[in-house]
Amino acid sequence: MIDAGKFFYESAIQWFPKFNAQTIDGLVITHAHADAVGGLDDLRDWTNNAQATLPIYLRQVDLDAVESLFFYLVDRNKQSGGGGVAKLDFTVIDHKSFEVDGLEFVPLPVEHGEGREALGYRFGPVSYISDTSNIPDSTADLIRGSELLILDALRPARTHGTHFTLEQAVEKARELGICKTLLTDATHDIDHYSVNAELAALKDSEHLDIQYAYDGQCIDIQF
Repeated sequence: MIDAGKFFYESAIQWFPKFNAQTIDGLVITHAHADAVGGLDDLRDWTNNAQATLPIYLRQVDLDAVESLFFYLVDRNKQSGGGGVAKLDFTVIDHKSFEVDGLEFVPLPVEHGEGREALGYRFGPVSYISDTSNIPDSTADLIRGSELLILDALRPARTHGTHFTLEQAVEKARELGICKTLLTDATHDIDHYSVNAELAALKDSEHLDIQYAYDGQCIDIQF
Protein backbone atom coordinates (compact mmCIF):
# COMPACT_ATOMS: atom_id res chain seq x y z
CA MET A 1 0.00 0.00 0.00
CA ILE A 2 1.26 3.49 -0.82
CA ASP A 3 0.41 6.11 1.83
CA ALA A 4 -2.28 6.10 4.51
CA GLY A 5 -3.99 9.46 4.28
CA LYS A 6 -6.56 11.09 6.53
CA PHE A 7 -9.45 9.19 4.86
CA PHE A 8 -7.73 5.80 5.06
CA TYR A 9 -10.23 4.42 7.57
CA GLU A 10 -13.27 5.11 5.39
CA SER A 11 -11.50 3.84 2.27
CA ALA A 12 -10.40 0.63 3.98
CA ILE A 13 -13.92 -0.10 5.19
CA GLN A 14 -15.24 0.42 1.66
CA TRP A 15 -12.61 -1.29 -0.46
CA PHE A 16 -10.73 -3.90 1.58
CA PRO A 17 -13.76 -6.26 1.80
CA LYS A 18 -14.54 -5.85 -1.90
CA PHE A 19 -11.01 -6.90 -2.86
CA ASN A 20 -10.67 -9.40 0.03
CA ALA A 21 -7.63 -7.52 1.35
CA GLN A 22 -6.87 -9.14 4.70
CA THR A 23 -3.21 -8.27 5.13
CA ILE A 24 -0.95 -5.34 4.22
CA ASP A 25 2.46 -6.57 3.06
CA GLY A 26 3.98 -3.14 3.60
CA LEU A 27 3.19 0.57 3.67
CA VAL A 28 5.35 2.87 1.54
CA ILE A 29 5.22 6.61 2.32
CA THR A 30 5.67 9.35 -0.31
CA HIS A 31 5.93 12.32 2.09
CA ALA A 32 4.66 13.42 5.49
CA HIS A 33 1.67 15.60 4.57
CA ALA A 34 -1.75 14.71 5.99
CA ASP A 35 -2.93 13.17 2.73
CA ALA A 36 -0.11 10.63 3.04
CA VAL A 37 0.24 9.93 6.78
CA GLY A 38 -2.92 11.28 8.40
CA GLY A 39 -4.37 7.78 8.73
CA LEU A 40 -1.45 6.14 10.50
CA ASP A 41 -3.29 6.00 13.82
CA ASP A 42 -5.95 3.80 12.19
CA LEU A 43 -3.25 1.17 11.66
CA ARG A 44 -2.84 0.79 15.43
CA ASP A 45 -5.97 -1.36 15.61
CA TRP A 46 -4.94 -3.12 12.41
CA THR A 47 -1.80 -4.47 14.03
CA ASN A 48 -3.75 -5.46 17.13
CA ASN A 49 -6.44 -7.35 15.25
CA ALA A 50 -5.55 -8.13 11.64
CA GLN A 51 -1.81 -8.90 11.58
CA ALA A 52 1.07 -9.07 14.04
CA THR A 53 3.16 -6.22 12.65
CA LEU A 54 3.24 -3.84 9.71
CA PRO A 55 6.45 -2.75 7.94
CA ILE A 56 6.51 0.92 6.95
CA TYR A 57 9.09 2.41 4.59
CA LEU A 58 9.84 6.15 4.66
CA ARG A 59 12.63 8.73 4.61
CA GLN A 60 14.21 9.95 7.84
CA VAL A 61 12.69 13.41 7.36
CA ASP A 62 9.26 11.83 7.10
CA LEU A 63 9.84 9.60 10.12
CA ASP A 64 10.79 12.71 12.12
CA ALA A 65 7.54 14.38 11.06
CA VAL A 66 5.50 11.28 11.87
CA GLU A 67 7.12 11.08 15.30
CA SER A 68 6.16 14.68 16.03
CA LEU A 69 2.54 13.96 15.04
CA PHE A 70 2.14 10.43 16.37
CA PHE A 71 4.89 10.04 18.98
CA TYR A 72 3.15 7.00 20.52
CA LEU A 73 3.23 5.14 17.19
CA VAL A 74 6.98 5.53 16.79
CA ASP A 75 8.06 5.13 20.43
CA ARG A 76 5.91 2.44 22.03
CA ASN A 77 7.16 3.42 25.49
CA LYS A 78 5.20 6.67 25.19
CA GLN A 79 1.79 5.08 24.75
CA SER A 80 -0.73 5.86 27.46
CA GLY A 81 -1.49 2.27 28.47
CA GLY A 82 -5.22 2.63 27.87
CA GLY A 83 -5.31 0.94 24.47
CA GLY A 84 -3.44 -1.39 22.21
CA VAL A 85 0.14 -0.57 21.29
CA ALA A 86 0.82 -0.09 17.59
CA LYS A 87 3.18 -2.68 16.16
CA LEU A 88 4.50 -0.59 13.29
CA ASP A 89 7.97 -1.47 12.05
CA PHE A 90 9.54 1.68 10.58
CA THR A 91 12.37 1.27 8.06
CA VAL A 92 14.24 4.37 6.87
CA ILE A 93 14.88 4.54 3.13
CA ASP A 94 16.74 6.94 0.87
CA HIS A 95 16.99 7.12 -2.93
CA LYS A 96 18.18 3.51 -3.23
CA SER A 97 15.81 0.76 -4.33
CA PHE A 98 14.35 -1.56 -1.68
CA GLU A 99 12.07 -4.59 -1.55
CA VAL A 100 8.64 -5.05 -0.01
CA ASP A 101 7.59 -8.68 0.16
CA GLY A 102 9.78 -9.50 -2.84
CA LEU A 103 8.65 -6.53 -4.98
CA GLU A 104 11.36 -3.99 -5.81
CA PHE A 105 10.52 -0.31 -5.31
CA VAL A 106 12.64 2.34 -7.01
CA PRO A 107 12.25 5.79 -5.36
CA LEU A 108 11.42 8.61 -7.76
CA PRO A 109 12.51 11.95 -6.22
CA VAL A 110 10.31 14.85 -7.35
CA GLU A 111 9.70 18.45 -6.33
CA HIS A 112 6.56 19.06 -4.28
CA GLY A 113 6.76 22.82 -4.25
CA GLU A 114 9.95 24.83 -4.53
CA GLY A 115 12.70 23.40 -2.36
CA ARG A 116 10.59 20.49 -1.11
CA GLU A 117 11.08 16.88 -2.12
CA ALA A 118 8.57 14.06 -2.16
CA LEU A 119 8.98 10.56 -3.48
CA GLY A 120 7.15 8.68 -6.16
CA TYR A 121 7.90 5.02 -6.77
CA ARG A 122 8.45 2.69 -9.68
CA PHE A 123 7.57 -0.96 -9.17
CA GLY A 124 7.76 -3.27 -12.15
CA PRO A 125 6.19 -1.52 -15.16
CA VAL A 126 4.33 1.03 -13.00
CA SER A 127 5.47 4.52 -11.97
CA TYR A 128 3.43 6.22 -9.24
CA ILE A 129 3.80 9.95 -8.52
CA SER A 130 0.94 11.37 -6.48
CA ASP A 131 2.38 14.75 -5.43
CA THR A 132 4.66 16.78 -7.68
CA SER A 133 5.18 20.21 -9.18
CA ASN A 134 8.27 19.23 -11.17
CA ILE A 135 9.97 16.01 -12.24
CA PRO A 136 13.76 16.35 -12.61
CA ASP A 137 15.43 14.90 -15.69
CA SER A 138 17.19 12.25 -13.58
CA THR A 139 13.84 11.01 -12.29
CA ALA A 140 12.27 11.18 -15.75
CA ASP A 141 14.94 8.76 -16.91
CA LEU A 142 13.84 6.29 -14.21
CA ILE A 143 10.21 6.58 -15.33
CA ARG A 144 10.74 6.07 -19.05
CA GLY A 145 9.77 2.63 -20.26
CA SER A 146 6.93 2.29 -17.76
CA GLU A 147 3.72 0.79 -19.10
CA LEU A 148 1.55 2.69 -16.62
CA LEU A 149 2.09 6.12 -15.08
CA ILE A 150 -0.10 7.29 -12.19
CA LEU A 151 0.39 11.05 -11.99
CA ASP A 152 -0.65 14.06 -9.93
CA ALA A 153 -3.06 16.40 -11.76
CA LEU A 154 -4.72 18.67 -9.23
CA ARG A 155 -6.93 20.92 -11.36
CA PRO A 156 -7.05 22.66 -14.76
CA ALA A 157 -5.38 25.95 -15.64
CA ARG A 158 -4.74 27.50 -12.21
CA THR A 159 -1.22 26.79 -11.00
CA HIS A 160 -1.12 25.60 -7.40
CA GLY A 161 2.62 25.75 -6.83
CA THR A 162 3.04 22.30 -5.30
CA HIS A 163 1.08 20.14 -7.76
CA PHE A 164 0.83 19.65 -11.51
CA THR A 165 -2.13 21.19 -13.24
CA LEU A 166 -4.07 18.97 -15.63
CA GLU A 167 -2.29 20.59 -18.56
CA GLN A 168 1.15 20.07 -17.01
CA ALA A 169 0.39 16.42 -16.30
CA VAL A 170 -0.74 15.80 -19.87
CA GLU A 171 2.38 17.49 -21.22
CA LYS A 172 4.60 15.42 -18.93
CA ALA A 173 2.92 12.19 -20.01
CA ARG A 174 3.41 13.26 -23.62
CA GLU A 175 7.06 14.04 -22.98
CA LEU A 176 7.72 10.72 -21.22
CA GLY A 177 5.93 8.70 -23.90
CA ILE A 178 4.08 6.39 -21.49
CA CYS A 179 1.48 4.06 -23.03
CA LYS A 180 -1.18 4.63 -20.36
CA THR A 181 -1.48 7.40 -17.77
CA LEU A 182 -3.97 7.61 -14.91
CA LEU A 183 -4.36 11.00 -13.27
CA THR A 184 -4.94 11.32 -9.53
CA ASP A 185 -5.14 13.83 -6.66
CA ALA A 186 -7.94 15.83 -8.30
CA THR A 187 -9.82 18.68 -6.65
CA HIS A 188 -13.51 19.45 -7.17
CA ASP A 189 -12.49 21.70 -10.06
CA ILE A 190 -12.36 18.50 -12.13
CA ASP A 191 -15.62 17.24 -13.61
CA HIS A 192 -14.57 13.60 -13.92
CA TYR A 193 -16.73 12.53 -16.84
CA SER A 194 -16.50 15.60 -19.04
CA VAL A 195 -12.74 15.95 -18.58
CA ASN A 196 -12.19 12.26 -19.32
CA ALA A 197 -14.28 12.63 -22.47
CA GLU A 198 -11.98 15.45 -23.61
CA LEU A 199 -8.87 13.47 -22.71
CA ALA A 200 -10.14 10.47 -24.69
CA ALA A 201 -9.63 12.47 -27.89
CA LEU A 202 -5.86 12.29 -27.31
CA LYS A 203 -5.98 8.55 -27.95
CA ASP A 204 -7.03 9.13 -31.55
CA SER A 205 -4.92 12.21 -32.23
CA GLU A 206 -1.70 11.30 -30.41
CA HIS A 207 -2.11 7.68 -29.26
CA LEU A 208 -2.02 8.95 -25.67
CA ASP A 209 -4.23 6.97 -23.29
CA ILE A 210 -4.81 9.45 -20.43
CA GLN A 211 -7.76 9.36 -18.03
CA TYR A 212 -8.56 10.43 -14.49
CA ALA A 213 -8.58 7.39 -12.20
CA TYR A 214 -11.45 6.55 -9.87
CA ASP A 215 -11.77 5.06 -6.39
CA GLY A 216 -11.67 1.28 -6.40
CA GLN A 217 -10.20 1.06 -9.89
CA CYS A 218 -8.49 -2.28 -10.51
CA ILE A 219 -5.86 -2.82 -13.20
CA ASP A 220 -4.09 -6.07 -14.07
CA ILE A 221 -0.31 -5.65 -14.22
CA GLN A 222 2.12 -8.23 -15.61
CA PHE A 223 5.39 -8.33 -13.62
